[in-house]
Amino acid sequence: QFDSVTVTGASSLQAVTATTISATAVTATSITNSGPTTGAVRLPVASVAATGNSQGTAAALSEGINVVTAADDTKGVVLPTAVAGMVVIVKNTVSGKTLKVYPATGAAVNAVAANGSYDLGSVLSTLLVASSTTQWYSVPLVAS
Repeated sequence: QFDSVTVTGASSLQAVTATTISATAVTATSITNSGPTTGAVRLPVASVAATGNSQGTAAALSEGINVVTAADDTKGVVLPTAVAGMVVIVKNTVSGKTLKVYPATGAAVNAVAANGSYDLGSVLSTLLVASSTTQWYSVPLVAS
C-alpha cells in the first residue's frame, strides 16, 4: 500500500483516483513512492538456462531473482543493462560446475575488467547491485 505513487516513462497509464489499484502489471522506467510502504515486497523470479560461451552469446538475465540451470564451466548469462540501484540475484543450480556471469556491453562486475565474466561457483548464489550504468558489485563484495 502506498500513500501516493508517481510513475514516469510509462507507455500507457490512465489517471487514477481510486485508493486501491489492482493490476496484472505496470511497466514504467521509474516508480517513486512518496509515503510509507506496507506489505510484502516481492521480486520477480525467472528460470534461465545458461547458453553460449561469451558475453554476446550468453542467456539474458532480468532484474530480480534468476535461477540458472545448464552451467558447464563455459556457459554463461548476461546481466541487464545497469541502472543505478538495480538488483539482480543469480543462483547457479548446477553441482560441480561454474557459471559465467557477464555484464552488459561496456560494464563491469566488481574489479573484473569491463565485459569480463564474474565466475559463480557450483550451487552458489550472488546478489548483484548496480552502482551506475557501468558498474555492478556483489553483496557481500568478494574477490573477483
